[in-house]
Amino acid sequence: MQDWVKTVPKAVLHDHLDGGLRVETLIELANEQGYQNLPSNNHNELKKWIQPKPDKSLAINLEAWDHTIGVMQDQDSIYRVTMEALEDLSNDGVVYAELRFAPLVHTFKGLSTAEIINSVVNGIKDGMEKFDVVAGVILCAMRQEQNSLEVVNLCIEHKDVVGFDLAGPEVGFSVLNHKEACALAVENNINVTLHADWEVPEGIKEVVLHSKAKRVGHGSQIINDISFENGSIRFKNDAAKYVFDNKIALEICPTSNVQCGAYSNVSEHSFGELYTAGFNVTINTDNRLMSDITMSEEVSNVVESFGLGEKDILSITKNTIDAGFVGQELKSKALEKLS
Repeated sequence: MQDWVKTVPKAVLHDHLDGGLRVETLIELANEQGYQNLPSNNHNELKKWIQPKPDKSLAINLEAWDHTIGVMQDQDSIYRVTMEALEDLSNDGVVYAELRFAPLVHTFKGLSTAEIINSVVNGIKDGMEKFDVVAGVILCAMRQEQNSLEVVNLCIEHKDVVGFDLAGPEVGFSVLNHKEACALAVENNINVTLHADWEVPEGIKEVVLHSKAKRVGHGSQIINDISFENGSIRFKNDAAKYVFDNKIALEICPTSNVQCGAYSNVSEHSFGELYTAGFNVTINTDNRLMSDITMSEEVSNVVESFGLGEKDILSITKNTIDAGFVGQELKSKALEKLS
């Protein structure tokens, strides 16, 4: 890793709170709560169990989320995880971060949605002050569930929430199943960013044209919706052209995409082509624990794979912050660190 990568200001839009715990925190919370389901209480053994397995077609260990969510069922634990996320990101040179999570999966031990959301919001506020980082929180509903209207209403009720997302499996679970929720969000000026990386071109079209999302979660597969002729871009559908013309931010997560089998390595990822073509690409970690990745490592992989320099990353960081959902005053504070 080049020295400047660690210190260059970075920004992340797509980072799942329950996918970014420290291994030691997971063990400590389990011990404190009497949570006995962890496969190991040994740091190295648990980390090895969680981390991606390169010999699998789907390297991400889906079971790991059962345990991170399992220990995030009380206010103190949720607050601690939020604070530690901002501390780790800040220590890694991140000046702007949006954390997202699904509040309804933290109700299993009786917490109210207000208690859950306030725990994260308080962690965001305290973390911003303590670690000198600008941050916001996005609430996720899950595509495979039928409670997205409830989550949008939580976004409306909690003014400190900056956006709404639909996560979860895409194939067979169309965004259009949640068109009422997306419409309600737009009507109430709730910022919308929706996962879309596997259903192309249908997924991108559903997200940006039908649901009016301001950003696309992942979005790397949009490369299949364009072609290049004589050095110029040809768009295969209206959705891809809309994303390009309107500079819709793509929340690209290169390492996660590789681990999920979309690409064999970062060098083959569509990020390079999309960046060169002029799409508004951003660099994101997705799940720092599950993917065993930091923002500096993510940026380093992109830099080395596509020959980018510090000016490129500063430009991407600026565009990332500009695409952020927090208020302009806070964004301006983060942008000051780029000069």
